Amino acid sequence: MLKYLMVKDILQIGHPILTQKTRTVTDFEDSVVRETIVNLLDTCIANKSISAGLAAPQIGSDLSICVVRRTDLEDSRSKKIADDQLWKVLINPTISGQSDSFSEIWEACLSIGTGRDRLYGPVSRPAEVEISFADEQGNRRTIAGEGFFSHLLQHEIDHLNGKLFISYISNPSNLWRSADLDNYLAENDQYPIIK
Repeated sequence: MLKYLMVKDILQIGHPILTQKTRTVTDFEDSVVRETIVNLLDTCIANKSISAGLAAPQIGSDLSICVVRRTDLEDSRSKKIADDQLWKVLINPTISGQSDSFSEIWEACLSIGTGRDRLYGPVSRPAEVEISFADEQGNRRTIAGEGFFSHLLQHEIDHLNGKLFISYISNPSNLWRSADLDNYLAENDQYPIIK
């Protein structure tokens, strides 16, 4: 059976859907829901070298669906993970628990610049979270994350609530172009001091 790739263009900051709250999925068999999931997965896989996750608004859908890369599994395994295990679909995800402690990690977003002009910035978030979500069959599930994976889960849920990571950065001088940040890291072997 032929499988057609449904790689979508990723919308950029300024598009109104990126700042709107998404609609709750109620019919898990709906063709639009199924198509959105396929589109998200195919777009993530096609952009695997630069993508850690993607939310439906980034490809023009107002449904509460996102896909996250299982970086927690990548960190704990030495062998390559197959695409069908690497990407996790979360439908109607919400934060059901979070730690009191915070961590600061430099984040970027496929919807905020492209290539060497993609923007990065330091974001402070709860260091550990638990997420409640529905799987592709509508069954309620939970997933937990810490460190980078915690940030990733929260970043994608923010997208579903119409929030971009740059809203956490009060000082614009803490936003760096990918090219400039790469040069800084190469010269200093650490991230820039946060102002």
